[in-house]
Amino acid sequence: MFNRFFALPIIFLLCGVFSLAAAQDSRVVNEPSFPQTCSVFRAVLHANADEGPLPRASVEDQDDESNVETAELQQKLDRCEQGKAVELSLGTDPRRNAFLISPINVPVGVSLILDGGVTLYASRDPALYQQQTPGVTCGDLGPKDIYKVGVGCNSLITLTANSGIYGYGVIDGQGGKLLLSGPYAHDCTWWDLTNFKNRPSQPGASCVIPYNGMVNGQASPILISAGNAETPVDQPADCDKGRNSLNCDLTLYKVTVRNPPYHSMRFGGQNVTIWGIRVQSPWNIPNTDGMDIHASNVTVYDATVANGDQEVTLVSNEYPSTNITIDHFHGYGKAGITTLGAGVATSNILVTNAYITGDLPSVNLAEQTVNGQTFAWMQKKFQITGLGQALMNAVDVDALAINNTTQSRGIGSKISNVAFQSICVADVRSPINLELDATDSPLPSAKGITFRDVHVLAPSDQKQTVRHPDGSLSGIGTYDLEFIAPGTVSGGETSTNEFTLDNVVLDNFADGTTSLGLVTASNNLITTTTNIYPAVLNGLHADSKGVSKKVDGTKLMLTSNDYQSTTEVNDPTLAYQCPAPPSFLTGDLFVSLGEGPAYGQSTNLQQAYINSGDSITLSAVVQPAMSQTTLFTYMGYAYNPGLLSIGSPALTNQVRFYEEDRYLGSASLRANGTLASLVLEHVSPGHHKYRAEYPADKFYKTFSFGQVTVAAAAKGW
Repeated sequence: MFNRFFALPIIFLLCGVFSLAAAQDSRVVNEPSFPQTCSVFRAVLHANADEGPLPRASVEDQDDESNVETAELQQKLDRCEQGKAVELSLGTDPRRNAFLISPINVPVGVSLILDGGVTLYASRDPALYQQQTPGVTCGDLGPKDIYKVGVGCNSLITLTANSGIYGYGVIDGQGGKLLLSGPYAHDCTWWDLTNFKNRPSQPGASCVIPYNGMVNGQASPILISAGNAETPVDQPADCDKGRNSLNCDLTLYKVTVRNPPYHSMRFGGQNVTIWGIRVQSPWNIPNTDGMDIHASNVTVYDATVANGDQEVTLVSNEYPSTNITIDHFHGYGKAGITTLGAGVATSNILVTNAYITGDLPSVNLAEQTVNGQTFAWMQKKFQITGLGQALMNAVDVDALAINNTTQSRGIGSKISNVAFQSICVADVRSPINLELDATDSPLPSAKGITFRDVHVLAPSDQKQTVRHPDGSLSGIGTYDLEFIAPGTVSGGETSTNEFTLDNVVLDNFADGTTSLGLVTASNNLITTTTNIYPAVLNGLHADSKGVSKKVDGTKLMLTSNDYQSTTEVNDPTLAYQCPAPPSFLTGDLFVSLGEGPAYGQSTNLQQAYINSGDSITLSAVVQPAMSQTTLFTYMGYAYNPGLLSIGSPALTNQVRFYEEDRYLGSASLRANGTLASLVLEHVSPGHHKYRAEYPADKFYKTFSFGQVTVAAAAKGW
């Protein structure tokens, strides 16, 4: 029988643009394809997005289940041939859609596939993550110089050289669910540790964390880690660059990462490809970084990140991080794409075709609702005092950032040749934040920084001032820009930012007033070229005495700035033309052979060849781009009484399937709430192109997505 099937053809990605070609991944990067399957592990648990697996089971039963599944999965991984993958699939009964595991190690050359509809849940028992680290207990708090990121807890999934995670399924860290062991068992969540490690917890709440007045850190697990493992015996020699292994050829493809206990992913090493992934956590929970990348030769393509901290962090450790491309990026979160002034050096970075917004899916100020919840409900349940405390712009939101945190101040990282190009920003308080704040040698530095074709759209009604009960105001309705370098410090060392604004435009409000409320600039050498708007961006000159003034509606706070050259063009109509805002939904479509659950090379296909008369199954994976978890953080970011992140509304309509424009049928979302499948029987001869659509509902616009092709050969061919 003629029955051939293929993965999606290679797609060539070349991100170099004119003189910026050097600032990017030095590899020629192709879209990943699924590896062959060495074994299939079928789910035995049922879960829904609200409760997770075994919601009412005892700690012993949950740990027993996790231990059994972890041991079986680890055994399958250890026995898998290099170049192949262990596939996690729906059960024989497709209502079985979940796995529950504790930490696993993916061996060299082996990968993991998560099928659509499958959710891999992380255990909530800190004891199962415990590292052999003296003085640090996983699931506890302690002095910040001891309780550091990645210390005390093993990661849920650790990748090694030539390994990866593929598939349309979900990895859920259960960060908002109660811990099962340790000093805060049954009372606190991983996210509570983050919220209350350095301030008192909410009076009367079940989670009581005594605040000791110290600066504390926490021991919480990272979900996915790679590039930090000890060098395996058979790891390729060119990945071994010292005592910290630089693993190579690491891939993350299409998966969704939700609700991390702490940071979502941490990648070191070299030759890292992150393609088509989604990261989701509430916007008001800090330290839920999307991707922490301290690696070289990295491509992040078609990623959608909505979280409570940096969406992408680029940083170096003891080795430089260089040659990094971020392309076709959609961001909804607190700290955007950030290069940190830590480690040795970070260089040759290209961020292009990005759309970063502080908007939420459904805000109706006239009706005082957010994502379907009324302000009256919010006020009664959480005592918030204004709708702004349920909007993302209540916090300091950045889009394009080069800065150093409290962890990295005073470390003299050299940041150079960084290009932000073809970028659209909407409703983000600080669209550009270049802020290297240090007082001691060695100083960090930022040289050769280019902002080219950056278009900041006029603020919408979601960007509003938040008023506290005492009458004080938080947040502003306009934008801030920061360009700050250390200047000269004691000992005589000097660090000055050197950057270029090339066709950077901040739109006015509809009434013609400027949307640029504040520019803070110190110790900069600036170039403006092609076009800038407003013209005040050419007026940041200042000597060491400093100046504070207001010009054309923009407050300027300036010290020690000069220009290398300036453009005379100040025309908002020349702004980079932004595409339509990205949908608040994400989706993928794939085809499987036959009518029932498919495994291995019979599923996850973008193209298939079959005999006419055969059956196929079209599967659509569609979900909100942002977290569906509603979370109140008491006194979050010092707001009284706190901040409320209201989860994106669930999808309620059926998914519609089409052959080009011909309607074929509809199917409900099932499994973990993201998968809809339609069986097509007796496929006729010829070439067929299929697509999917989620029709508009109360909260989301119509969303069309995916394209798969099937060639059906006539019988006897």
